Amino acid sequence: MTNIKNLQMWSSICRDARIGISKSFFGLRQTLVYMPTKSEIEAKEFDFSPEDGHRIKAIMETPREGLAKAVSGFIPKKVDIGNYMLEVCASRDGEFVAAQLFQFSQLSYIPVTEMIIYEGEDARTFKQMF
Repeated sequence: MTNIKNLQMWSSICRDARIGISKSFFGLRQTLVYMPTKSEIEAKEFDFSPEDGHRIKAIMETPREGLAKAVSGFIPKKVDIGNYMLEVCASRDGEFVAAQLFQFSQLSYIPVTEMIIYEGEDARTFKQMF
């Protein structure tokens, strides 16, 4: 599990009204909670090949009504060091997913998409890729 404070999308996710932040242990640890269901949020990072990165970008740009069809049967292969990196924050109950895709260019990861938030069935559909 990735330290949520190290994510590039940290500031974006903290501004979302659906997210609650609780601090513990003298403020050294912060926990994010999806407020509608009170479920804790976990963060992960995945690296992908250029081919899978392009497909994930296309999926993230797909309108919500076509999301299930776009994701259907696609399970990207994770690589150790990839050209694309996906940051994902997901609630443990599966009702919330925030994701942002980055591409490695000029010695750093540059955002390819905005942070996209999925809730309910869309969140469960998107999360099934991972």
